[in-house]
Amino acid sequence: MHKDPFVVLGLEKGATQSEVQDAYERLREEYRSRIHIEGDEGKKAAKKLAEIEDAYRDAMEQLSEGSEVKDVYAHVAELLKKGDLDGAQSALDNVSERDAEWHYYQSAVYHSKGWNYEAKAQLDMAINMDPDNQKYKDTLARMKRREEGGSASGTTSAAGDTTAGSGQQRSYDAYDDYTRRRTASDCCTSLICADCCCECMGGDLIRCC
Repeated sequence: MHKDPFVVLGLEKGATQSEVQDAYERLREEYRSRIHIEGDEGKKAAKKLAEIEDAYRDAMEQLSEGSEVKDVYAHVAELLKKGDLDGAQSALDNVSERDAEWHYYQSAVYHSKGWNYEAKAQLDMAINMDPDNQKYKDTLARMKRREEGGSASGTTSAAGDTTAGSGQQRSYDAYDDYTRRRTASDCCTSLICADCCCECMGGDLIRCC
């Protein structure tokens, strides 16, 4: 079973690269002095030294990858401030490990586009992955307040302002209500319209009319 590299080095999960380096050097010197001892003690020291080397490499790789991902998220945040939604989406698409923070920023992109239903779904995923993150919970609470305010006096836009007109964006709550209210009469209306189009082209979709 692969051991947690931070545990092997005697560190907490949130250790910095500097702390990993210090722990590695200290443990390496400790076990190097034992590997020349004859018998089982020397063999155990050599095995432990190899374990420490592997742990050091794995821990530094994890911290390096985490740093790169954080830089990506900072870049995405800047792109969102500038209104470059395509650039922000492209940056997120290039992230291979989709953690809670990734879903948080994907939610932000969707919300900026006015896709509130999808934005809430992504935010819910972020909270499920990191339920103690207050930033995610506060964002969801603000989103819900905006939606509730919009439903009282109009339709809420991506920025939370009420709007009117044909370009209105359905909220994530309204989206579900709209879907549930669809009836069989909508299907019949669609079929009759399609039949009229077919007859104009010389065909006949519904023969009885």
